Amino acid sequence: AEAFRKVKKQGGIIIHNHPAWRRDTSDKTPFHEEVYGAGLIDGVEVVNGSTLYPKMVDRCVDEELTIFANTDCHRTSAQYFPRGGEIFRTMTFILAKECTEKAVKDALLKRRTLAYSGGELMGEEKWLVEFANAAVDCRLVSENGGKKNDSHIYSLTNKSSVTIRLRRGKTIYELEPFRTTTVSYSKNKNGEYGRPTFTIENMWHIDYQHPKVVFEIDK
Repeated sequence: AEAFRKVKKQGGIIIHNHPAWRRDTSDKTPFHEEVYGAGLIDGVEVVNGSTLYPKMVDRCVDEELTIFANTDCHRTSAQYFPRGGEIFRTMTFILAKECTEKAVKDALLKRRTLAYSGGELMGEEKWLVEFANAAVDCRLVSENGGKKNDSHIYSLTNKSSVTIRLRRGKTIYELEPFRTTTVSYSKNKNGEYGRPTFTIENMWHIDYQHPKVVFEIDK
């Protein structure tokens, strides 16, 4: 605990790494209670390598801690995640406006991070939704589409390097990186056209819940 206090005094960031490693539970020990209670822990590693600690996502949201996901690579990453493989390495996405030390540290301290592992994104719901809206360019391409010319047709372009799996009803749209798909919305019972609204299947926040996003149009 004294070492933790000295780290904090020097402006360091302390991460609780692989919280259930070699333990039967991810519950807090008396030492954890001490350092968490003193505000010495800034974030938690919710994914370590390919090991997920789902309860830690809930803890980070409930206790306002930063979410981290790390490779745990003790050798070169290519030995764990071969080039050209289907699974990219585990990593922490940092939502910062600039690629500078100051901007990155500000994002870490203000909890603007997402955990990425195995094609899944985990984090606070608001950051997942903002990431999705920033990643997907949504445009209204036709106001008289469909067989009866009664639909609004939107194009969705994934500008990110992450596949985004969208669900609308029972239909899944696998929006791959740098690809475009189109979706149509007819009038509802009130005579209004539906907005491009989806549940994101490969993103989740507390209790395994998937966020719902209404895409901004013509950004």
